[in-house]
Amino acid sequence: MTSTDTRFTRVVAAAALSNIGDGIRMVALPLLAAATTRDAFAVSALTAVAFLPWFLFGLPIGALVDRSRPERFMVWANTARTLLLAMLALALLADLRSMAMLYVLAFLLGIGEAAYDNAAQSLVPRVVADENLEKANSALITAERVGQDLAGPALGGVLFALSPALPFGLNAAAMALGVLLLARLRTTAVPVSTAPEGRVVRTVVTDAVAGMRWLWRAHYVRTILLTGSALTFFTMAWEATLVLLARGPMGVSETGYGVMLAVGAIGGVAGSLVTPALVRRFDRRALQIAAIAVTAALDLALAAFPTPALAALAWGGTGAAFAVWNVLSVTLRQRLVPAGLLGRVNSANRTFSMAAVPLGAVTGGAVADAFGLRAPLWLAAGALTALTVAYAALTRSGPAPESSSHSEPDKVAERP
Repeated sequence: MTSTDTRFTRVVAAAALSNIGDGIRMVALPLLAAATTRDAFAVSALTAVAFLPWFLFGLPIGALVDRSRPERFMVWANTARTLLLAMLALALLADLRSMAMLYVLAFLLGIGEAAYDNAAQSLVPRVVADENLEKANSALITAERVGQDLAGPALGGVLFALSPALPFGLNAAAMALGVLLLARLRTTAVPVSTAPEGRVVRTVVTDAVAGMRWLWRAHYVRTILLTGSALTFFTMAWEATLVLLARGPMGVSETGYGVMLAVGAIGGVAGSLVTPALVRRFDRRALQIAAIAVTAALDLALAAFPTPALAALAWGGTGAAFAVWNVLSVTLRQRLVPAGLLGRVNSANRTFSMAAVPLGAVTGGAVADAFGLRAPLWLAAGALTALTVAYAALTRSGPAPESSSHSEPDKVAERP
């Protein structure tokens, strides 16, 4: 195994630990909210608050990542999240809880997640050769799916049933181990002193504007970004209130809710694992169109037949479709975006998609309150069907012939 392979293995291991912790929290935090209030809008607002930092700070974070080394942000972000989660576990042991406290915690954790995820995507092309990008991104998304959709949710539901503090304590421990794995990783910072038009960039704000300018001119990358954001918006409209649908009309227990998501996660893991093989056999654009169409069909099925088995199938199928979409979209950005702008364009992408999460969650909560818990699924099914047709039409001409600046990984060294 080469030095680069060893370093990337460490990155994948750290991602696996971080995502297992995230998966535990993804189940435990909504369960904690549902145990604190039965108001659908209040529960869905927690998801909105968790992703609000992407909208507020995503672009500046991307500019800062471009000015520094991505692994540094990953270490700082997970150190901060470890401390926050440990504090929450202690508060729950002392029987201190409120929705206001959960909103503040979700917001702060969201800042850390924004910094970590942006930096992780910028780190990959620095340690992996261009021809291996799909394989590398597939490995990272597999770690994400296993952690957030399979192992984490199963643990989260079981641990929460034992004690509300346990899942958050374990989440903190997983984050801390991930920090140790990344602590000695070091890459070379990419110079960003010049914007694409040759003007000197002196401030983080100007850096962010330069990245948005480039993105606005890149039709294909911009289309992928906006389509991914719409896909996220309509999916979150029903996922944000799924816990209420499951715990209410479906009659699923707390432990059963976590198991249901874990069983469904098998599809998401499979999707990320098979994407490199799919890319070798099928056209990338056709795979992206199929991913959107599959989510629309699954939303329609669950809206018509809301059962635990079909919910697990819809969760897993949606995860598989998102995995295919994400591997292809991330790899395209890494190939088409200049190295000195990658952090900012990644951040713009995540800012739009993460802004879609709170907007979708709040919309879903409002629609559920007004028309019933199945209404967000009907909305998502119709909207994503239209999105499938629109994306096929807008990308018919293919990507512009923009060359990538990531053909070789940067040298990676240990800290002295």
